[in-house]
Amino acid sequence: MVAGMTPTTANEKFVAAVNNAGYHAEIAGGGMHSESEMVDKLQTLSESIGPGLGITLNCIYVSPQQWAFQFPALLRMRNEGFPIAGLCIGGGVPSLNQVLEIIDSLRAAGIRHVSFKPSTAESIRHVVQVAQASRGFPIVLQWTGGRSGGHHLFEDFHQPILETYAAIRACDNIALVAGSGFGDAEGSLPYVTGDWSIAYGRAPMPFDGILLGSRVMVAQEAGTSPAVKQLIVTTAELPDVEWDQTYDGAYNGVATITTEYGELNHMLAIRGAMFIREMYDTILNQPRDQHEALLLARKDEIISRLNNDYMRPWFGRKTDGRVVDLEEMTYTEVISRAVELMYIKHQCQWTHESHRRIVVDFVERCESRMSRNVLGVLILTIHEGIGPTGYADLVRNVYPEAATTILLSEDAEFFKMLCKRRGQKPPMFVVDLGKDFGLLMQKDSTWPSEHLDAVVDQDPQRVCIQQGPVVARYSTVVDEPVKTILDNIYHKHIAALTERLYDSDESRIPVVEYLGADPVAVDLPDSVTVRSSDTERVFVLPENTDQLPDTKVWLQALAGPRKSWLQAWLTAPVVLQGTKYAENKIQRLLRPRPGRTVTIRMIDDIPLTLKVVGA
Repeated sequence: MVAGMTPTTANEKFVAAVNNAGYHAEIAGGGMHSESEMVDKLQTLSESIGPGLGITLNCIYVSPQQWAFQFPALLRMRNEGFPIAGLCIGGGVPSLNQVLEIIDSLRAAGIRHVSFKPSTAESIRHVVQVAQASRGFPIVLQWTGGRSGGHHLFEDFHQPILETYAAIRACDNIALVAGSGFGDAEGSLPYVTGDWSIAYGRAPMPFDGILLGSRVMVAQEAGTSPAVKQLIVTTAELPDVEWDQTYDGAYNGVATITTEYGELNHMLAIRGAMFIREMYDTILNQPRDQHEALLLARKDEIISRLNNDYMRPWFGRKTDGRVVDLEEMTYTEVISRAVELMYIKHQCQWTHESHRRIVVDFVERCESRMSRNVLGVLILTIHEGIGPTGYADLVRNVYPEAATTILLSEDAEFFKMLCKRRGQKPPMFVVDLGKDFGLLMQKDSTWPSEHLDAVVDQDPQRVCIQQGPVVARYSTVVDEPVKTILDNIYHKHIAALTERLYDSDESRIPVVEYLGADPVAVDLPDSVTVRSSDTERVFVLPENTDQLPDTKVWLQALAGPRKSWLQAWLTAPVVLQGTKYAENKIQRLLRPRPGRTVTIRMIDDIPLTLKVVGA
């Protein structure tokens, strides 16, 4: 599978490419800043994947703002029929009571599985506790240890699993998936076979699957900017025994930094990421109430670093190029600078639609200061089609004083408020060195790696590029189709397992009608008459309503003891209608009715037809 990873799997087209190639992928909620944006992305994804494929959202639980709208929206969309199959909870495992409430909501909505990404042996045990208390709800335990490119802790990959494997396997409803540092078949196969644990003097401990993350950032369908892909493939590899040296600083092109969530993250050790690391090592690791004073003490240095090394430059600048604070700029200078940093001239588009709203709202504020005309001459003109690069000139022509009037303090605060407004993509600049500097500097920090046109000078060294320290060795070419990357691993795994288990004789591999839960043996009450032969099974229900069997037991009895089309048809909770899930109404149609007779014709013990006679 491909794990949820912002920004790569926030791209619904990329996720669709992985799904349509035959593999599981999570769409990353970290790239969705409003409910409408989330709905649009999931709508597009549902229309882009093959019939019957499901959507799994990766939602960061430690981001309360995103969780607050994403989780309810996910439940609602599933109730509306969208093919929502699962939820991955990233950024920590909630408390037991909270998780069980979440699972109850998922079960009620018809969502089939939930994934967790524990970061320690203790949190693995917590997931086991959740599995035991969840009444059999399917749980995917994704284990990556400290080598992964995403959020992680300083953890060895193997020791926590050695400690907890028995407890994990005691839960039938846990699927165990290994990630971190995988990029080819040879390196990941021992985790599929379980041979990795033999070196530790233990019995084989197989995982149920593997996940890839930063390995696919250079794939053809990935939105990663071409220059960023080139940086990835030129990064030196790190041996597995040396990956933890990234915690001490840049090592072989990779470094560990602290994200806006307070979590550790492996990044390419380029100028932008190293600036973040320096800020955390010297200022942002101090108590938050001290940040502003520490920042202001190094103000000139930090502004210079922002302008020279980081994807979000300092906003304050006069028309003549002098670096200043926002409070020293005129109204037209603010408009001009905002357009410069949030509108991509050569593409004739905003860096994000929400950024257009920031500029238009400030133009409206400017007009309210300069004119008593409640009709909003400037706003009407802007909406009539004048280009963003002409906004400042328009304001200057209509209100000449806007070019010489310094911002009122309340308007400076208003502009800062616009930049921090919830539900929008964070703008591509830093407007002050206040207490929120660390958050605003890093918020949505990986998005620019897919949008270099929105970055000053289109310089890839300014952005943050997630990359696992061990997996970098496998990314040697750019724009390889993601299907090819995944197929190369999968087919080599299959070949190795076929050789190991069946002496490379594919004819010995068991064949099943479909992959799914094994049929459950049931006993019908004596009130139901059952006649069976080699060619048919006949079920006659009693005339008395009180003697009818339970619906689930009845349908399972009709489905039979083996996997077949009939088993799937009668027991599937949903069916597909177009691209949406719908209730499986055959279960209602075939529910027990007094006096009804059901005949199932068989060929070689395989159901051929089903006939219903009676009520």
